[in-house]
Amino acid sequence: MNTTSTPTNLSEIVEDIIKDMSEADKATVVNTAEEDLIQFHHGWGTAIRNRYHLWRNSALLKDIGKDHPDEASMVIIKNVWKALQESGSHESTGPP
Repeated sequence: MNTTSTPTNLSEIVEDIIKDMSEADKATVVNTAEEDLIQFHHGWGTAIRNRYHLWRNSALLKDIGKDHPDEASMVIIKNVWKALQESGSHESTGPP
């Protein structure tokens, strides 16, 4: 995460996460079906909840549109997935 500023909304968090992802991690996320993103809830989701202080940041939860950090982290994961799908900046290994 950028040490000079902390993301304060969903779009900033998505940008922050993507800029720190390796190409391999981006490919893993892109090649995961949307309905299978739940597999990232514990490892990656926990890191997101901790990194962005979702347990104590009610303003951020409100911006994300969720009341609970677990739900908010899944919204973030899905938005990262969507942004990567739309960007085309990844190397997809799946079928076209």
